[in-house]
Amino acid sequence: MSLPHDPAGTGPRQVTLYEAAVPVLAFGGAALGILAWMAGLATDLRLTAAGCVAASVLLAYLAWIRPRKDIVALTTPIYAIIFFAVPLDDPAATIVLELLYAVSLTILLVRLKYRFGAPAAARAEGTLPDPLLAYARKVQPACAGLPPAAAHRAATAFLRYSAGDYGDVGPEAEEGILALDRSGCAPAFATAFAIVREQAAVTEKTRPRPEWYRQFESTDGPLLARPLASAKKAGADGYDGGYDAALDNALLLLFAGAWNGSSEDRDFLIASAPFAARIIGE
Repeated sequence: MSLPHDPAGTGPRQVTLYEAAVPVLAFGGAALGILAWMAGLATDLRLTAAGCVAASVLLAYLAWIRPRKDIVALTTPIYAIIFFAVPLDDPAATIVLELLYAVSLTILLVRLKYRFGAPAAARAEGTLPDPLLAYARKVQPACAGLPPAAAHRAATAFLRYSAGDYGDVGPEAEEGILALDRSGCAPAFATAFAIVREQAAVTEKTRPRPEWYRQFESTDGPLLARPLASAKKAGADGYDGGYDAALDNALLLLFAGAWNGSSEDRDFLIASAPFAARIIGE
């Protein structure tokens, strides 16, 4: 694929005000404690530790509003209360603990942002940008026979891939293929699951693309976002774009199937819509 898929699906990652506030609160409280200690002021260090507690609560909130929950980030307020409810006898030790905790929160914030994707978008319009919406409407009739379990697996497989969790894509795709068994649904959906599973495994293990790879059949063409003819055409340099195009078509078909067949996953799909829109817009 010529487009590097970023896990959040939003292009270059922008740090939001809430995200920036986590290290500011955590290190800010520790900095105030250091200044008070150096100035010899009698200060209850629980007040400076409140910055770490507030940063923990904010980090837990940022973890909660994401489609995939980070249990470690969600539980940080509990540890903050345990660590700082009763300050240590030595003020220097308390300040060091604050600094170490602030570093830990910052690391967890980076992990949350780059591992668990973007926050779920507020469902203001409840729809998708064009041409993604147009494509979803185009394949809507074919999704009528898509079992709800398969549509949900299509959503989770797409979300796992868009988040860069390539090792988790395979089990989701396997469950999706099983859910499609004897459903009478268009075989292109099973092919899409198989392509995403195969290419996610190759990406996870950083293997070069294989000489043989799974592609859609010519009869699947009406359900694909990109024509099969262009997908198999090699460029002037001999590069065959069929491998990338197969994955693009598979991801988009799973997204459209999930959009049309799994309404409970729509909020998560809206959050990942920029990722799908970049693919269809190439």
